[in-house]
Amino acid sequence: MNELAGKSIVVTGAGSGLGAAYAQHAAALGANVIVNDINGDAAHACAKAITDAGGHATAQPGDVSDWDAAEALVDACVDAFGSLDGFVNNAGILRPALLDQTTEADIRQMIDVNLIGTAACARAAAVRMKSQGTGGSIVNVASGSQAGDVALGGYGATKAAISSLTFSWAMELRDTGIRMNAISPLAETAMAAQNAHLMALQGANRDVHYNALPAAEVNAPLVSFLLSDRAREISGQIVRIAGQQLSFVTHPLIAQPVLEDDWTFDKIATAFSETLAGHQHRLGLAFEAK
Repeated sequence: MNELAGKSIVVTGAGSGLGAAYAQHAAALGANVIVNDINGDAAHACAKAITDAGGHATAQPGDVSDWDAAEALVDACVDAFGSLDGFVNNAGILRPALLDQTTEADIRQMIDVNLIGTAACARAAAVRMKSQGTGGSIVNVASGSQAGDVALGGYGATKAAISSLTFSWAMELRDTGIRMNAISPLAETAMAAQNAHLMALQGANRDVHYNALPAAEVNAPLVSFLLSDRAREISGQIVRIAGQQLSFVTHPLIAQPVLEDDWTFDKIATAFSETLAGHQHRLGLAFEAK
């Protein structure tokens, strides 16, 4: 079935890995795809693989952390295919480092690419979709590391910020026909290889751990679904796909118990000693308690 026939989408960071898998899967379902990557050769190679397979794709290299480049991606999609129906904010970088080894340059680069890039592209896509008046789907990329992880503090912070943007902008777009969701993928990619030497340490410090990572292609059907009309009622959600497991990621909540009083220092100390200290939340990626 050509579930995405007639839809025109942009996938950032699609020169390889997860982004290439998303672009190729969407094209196989009939979408017209703009393939973006900062590596121009990789972007063109992915677009060629799509066209060689009978699909429709055009490469548009560029750095998503450049606000103007985000506008250019939207323009390229409309110029090539006549409209913008979906946008996948996949481009991202990882610079794993323990706290005492973290550098300003690495933190700033992750913020620029992961967070600023997602914000720039989501804004440009939403503005164009609004002007078209036909709705659309924007898919951001979060991560399980947003719950905290050893040596992934900076990366996880950018992904938590992306989740917050997803929640906020889904609320703003509620009555426009534009859906804003995020995925939390898991895959064996070149980015994951940068973190491979830390996986055992990370797994020992959280409830959820993985002995092996699935192929990038395992994640692609979820992105295509969220781009499709069959997901028209889904917005403001983070969807995790981890091998054979598919689930929502819970939104931040104010946890029980809720205590009410006129709070003094001593009353707060008592509340912690008698109630709150025994209800501390687990660190790192965990499953919701049943």
